[in-house]
Amino acid sequence: MNLFLTLVGSALIFSLNTPAEAAESPFVGTWSTNWGLLVIKQEGDKFTGKYSGKFSGTIEGKLKEGKLQVIWKQTNSEWGSATFALSDDGKELKGTWGGAESSTNGGKWDGKRE
Repeated sequence: MNLFLTLVGSALIFSLNTPAEAAESPFVGTWSTNWGLLVIKQEGDKFTGKYSGKFSGTIEGKLKEGKLQVIWKQTNSEWGSATFALSDDGKELKGTWGGAESSTNGGKWDGKRE
């Protein structure tokens, strides 16, 4: 009985210390977007990525209410915000971007999974 309680207790402690965010998000992957190629990676609850095409830069952000909210920074020192949502089947990325604090005043940033 003591061995059983020890095992159950250990399993409970392990599950409490394993973050739910550790599972890979469906946002992770390579996307062909209207602004070029976007590669999104995840480490814990933090998302990073790179985009290239007409412009090149990086993104960094987190999930909030099921949407990926990021700050983008270009190699020419421009920056802004963007928000992405996934289609129900996870094959399309629907987003908007904007300069500085706005995530919408720049237009659409949509893509399809590669």
